[in-house]
Amino acid sequence: MSSITLSQKTIVDSVIPGEGVLRDTMLVVGGVALTAVCAQITIPWQPVPFTLQTLSVMLCGLALGAKKGLLSQLLYIAIGAAGAPVFQNGSYGWHVIVGSTGGYIVSFAIVSALLGSLAQSGWTKNVWKTAAAMAIGSAIILGVGSAWLAGFIGWPSAFKGGVAPFVVPEILKAAVVILALPAAWKITNRQN
Repeated sequence: MSSITLSQKTIVDSVIPGEGVLRDTMLVVGGVALTAVCAQITIPWQPVPFTLQTLSVMLCGLALGAKKGLLSQLLYIAIGAAGAPVFQNGSYGWHVIVGSTGGYIVSFAIVSALLGSLAQSGWTKNVWKTAAAMAIGSAIILGVGSAWLAGFIGWPSAFKGGVAPFVVPEILKAAVVILALPAAWKITNRQN
């Protein structure tokens, strides 16, 4: 019987070495802050607006690893539900999470943890594996989000408004990460 070990460092571990609760807390809070800021960069669209949240969510997982990536998104969801205006356009509250676009938000924790696991398995050191990780993350976010949305407006409308218009923007967001993370590893490796 074999087991998978997530022993490799993430890019953040290489750039910000160290251990401890304070360091980890600051990284998690940084992930929350990044996601909250990216949620405010919005292009109105119905029924789901365009934001940079998905870029942030996937970057948190890939950069922070499974545990810290997951914690950053769970904390983001929790503080938004509790009343902090961190969701898209400063929205907040439990009603946002259980509303028509809540599936996208719920998927953030899943995606960040999964991509964090992939990062800890070395996927961010290679352009093709980073691209695959971004494609997996985007597919999960769009799949969970549109399935949830379909419960409110039906499948055809959910696909038309919650998936189709996001394919090209997701590819563009992914391109940033696909180019940045493997390049960051090369720079980090040269400095060591």
